[in-house]
Amino acid sequence: MKHTKNPTRKALLFSILILFLIVLGYKLYKLVSFPLLLKDTHITIEIGEPFHPEENIKAVLFGDKNSVKEKGKIQTDKLGTYPFAYVYKDKEYPVEVEVVDTTPPVFEVVPLDIDAGMKVSANSAVKNIKDKTKTTVSFKEDYDFKTPGTIEVCVIVRDEGGNTSEKTTKATIVLDKEKPVLKGVEDITIYPQPSFDLKKGIAVTDNRDPNAKLEIDKNNFDSSKPGVYTIEYSARDRSGNTTMKKRIITVKSNENTNSNEQNKEKIVYLTFDDGPSVNTAKILDILDQYHVKATFFVIGGNSSYYPLIKEAHQRGHTIALHSYSHDYGYIYSSVDAYFKDLEKIGNIVKQQIGFVPKYIRFPGGSSNTISKNYSSGIMSILSEEVQKRGYQYYDWNGSSGDGAVRTTEQLVNQATSFHDNNIILLSHDSETKDTTVEALPKIIEYYQSQGYVFKALDLNSYVAHHGVNN
Repeated sequence: MKHTKNPTRKALLFSILILFLIVLGYKLYKLVSFPLLLKDTHITIEIGEPFHPEENIKAVLFGDKNSVKEKGKIQTDKLGTYPFAYVYKDKEYPVEVEVVDTTPPVFEVVPLDIDAGMKVSANSAVKNIKDKTKTTVSFKEDYDFKTPGTIEVCVIVRDEGGNTSEKTTKATIVLDKEKPVLKGVEDITIYPQPSFDLKKGIAVTDNRDPNAKLEIDKNNFDSSKPGVYTIEYSARDRSGNTTMKKRIITVKSNENTNSNEQNKEKIVYLTFDDGPSVNTAKILDILDQYHVKATFFVIGGNSSYYPLIKEAHQRGHTIALHSYSHDYGYIYSSVDAYFKDLEKIGNIVKQQIGFVPKYIRFPGGSSNTISKNYSSGIMSILSEEVQKRGYQYYDWNGSSGDGAVRTTEQLVNQATSFHDNNIILLSHDSETKDTTVEALPKIIEYYQSQGYVFKALDLNSYVAHHGVNN
């Protein structure tokens, strides 16, 4: 008996074959049309890690990896999704590269010492945060920082990738009722000047707050206009404790300053020329020891000692101008040369104390005759011109004699030989004047024993002028 073939089965097999050939043909077409095979079209890398695009290439038909070019820039240090493409045989194969952060931050906590009621930042409880992205710090809860005592607080650090880490620490809350200490708010008299630093010499300290705030109510203060001004100073700590003080600043007109007449008060005005130097700090310490104020007529000498100008000013001494160069041949060669030199030392002093003093002393004094060697009659001109320009010059009516080489005993004997009510005593502050430093305590002690007080030159002090000889 003959078997007939099943036409249905035959048709099915034929259909499968056709389908196989179609799929095979499509894949061959894809291989020919798209000969670059990639592992993935979405690549993920960790922030900070290098991007190796060649690792995403599965195969290259009719070529090798070196034939593939790259298009696009990936910022591996910044989160985000970046377009990127492989280029092979003038065809682009686009992919996305996503830079992610999956690593939680690492950090340390520190215990908190808090004043009751103060604003507390969670940042103050952490240190040494390590993460490859920016982080924010917060408290896990809204803690009570108003009630004195010790509590446990939890701090959370979150990075830009959304990763978080948390740790706990202790917070000690203290009730602080002690007011800040406000120092240096003393009444002063100044010359008219373009600007005056109201914070100069002012210090704020507090028992608990290292950053207590200083506020100043200027009250229409104008340092360029003569008048009497009341300045209000306020120091406030983080607990709200406040200290307030008032200060009278008198801006005195240049025309009304000083007097050529001595007053009845027994006063010694110690003056030191030619500093600052290695001896300045020693002199300042001696003056502090005896609670004595003095005046320093400074020069440009050694820049490494310029900070001592500021130090002397902050300790309450008067800073005055002597010259920059102390070069007679230059400064007395012409009026222009003198004022250029004076301006130079004035600018140096301004850098240290914030303004240019109006107190000056001519090198050699106003009575010097050596200036004749460089310009006839210049001292007559300068002695008038400096006052026209708002300066006051000071000579002396007493000298320690330390301009020459003298022993300590000789300096003491000469310096204590004067008996005027008002004595402007000349000494020097150069590095060679060790004997001046040694003699200073005995000089001070002598005049104190005679009922004298020591003052720095100011707008109200006696001014000594020598007779001009050129």
